[in-house]
Amino acid sequence: MDKEVVKIFIGSGEASLLERKVLIYSLRKHTKRDLDLYVFNGTHNAIERNNEPPVLAPMSLRVKYHNATEFSLYRFIIPEVCKHQGRAIFLDSDMVCFDDIGKLYDTPTDNFDFLARPGALGDSKNETWGLSAMLINCATCRFDLEEIFDEIDAGLYTYQDLARMSQVFQRYHPYKIGELDKRWNMFDQYDADTGIIHYTQLYTQPWKYRNHPYGEIWFQYFNEARNAGYVTDEDIHKTLIRAYARLDLLEGNSGPAPQHGRKRKMRRILKKKLRKLQEKILPQ
Repeated sequence: MDKEVVKIFIGSGEASLLERKVLIYSLRKHTKRDLDLYVFNGTHNAIERNNEPPVLAPMSLRVKYHNATEFSLYRFIIPEVCKHQGRAIFLDSDMVCFDDIGKLYDTPTDNFDFLARPGALGDSKNETWGLSAMLINCATCRFDLEEIFDEIDAGLYTYQDLARMSQVFQRYHPYKIGELDKRWNMFDQYDADTGIIHYTQLYTQPWKYRNHPYGEIWFQYFNEARNAGYVTDEDIHKTLIRAYARLDLLEGNSGPAPQHGRKRKMRRILKKKLRKLQEKILPQ
């Protein structure tokens, strides 16, 4: 019997164009399962499903303007988008997958509303939850963001309490949360057992900063995604011209960081390279 189609939502925006396309390539590379992919484009408050035209996301502007990143709160509308049926995976866009995502999708949810990594980033005591990778039971899980932000405005808890599913937040919303194997959300770490690496540090991600300890892995998948047509020259141009990645992106991960006295010269060199890239890929 054919296995169920794997439904995946990716949190993203215009600033995350390259990362999400590399993630999508990695997801497809390691599975033979059919994938139903939804991209939350928080820049435009839109949902882009597979190759279909974007549609407006069911999120009020009041809530949208509270997003810490372009897409932080969109994970909470997944049960509604799925019409409270079945299950779905949520992933941040700054990830790369190394194993069959169907294994994560098939993980039993039992009576839990969703599965997440115990211990949000920086929480060594596991008193919170890392929601950057989730397996959601859409049939039982409900998030009323309007009510939640009424309660935040009333001072019952904070945005961070919501984002980390803290014990304070759960006094008011006691979700049944199960443990997701950490291999499906490894914070800035990689080994032979890693299912997904999550590049969490915004200012040292390999597309922004040279010599990331696990940057070679991201660039391997970036180059494979380019060769496979997932990432286009136009995507790269948009990203560089909008300063969403470092100008020497195409030089890869390794290399010496410019010394202070050489920064001005380096900027001139990189601008010249960008102009050449524009001439190459922009229509004449």
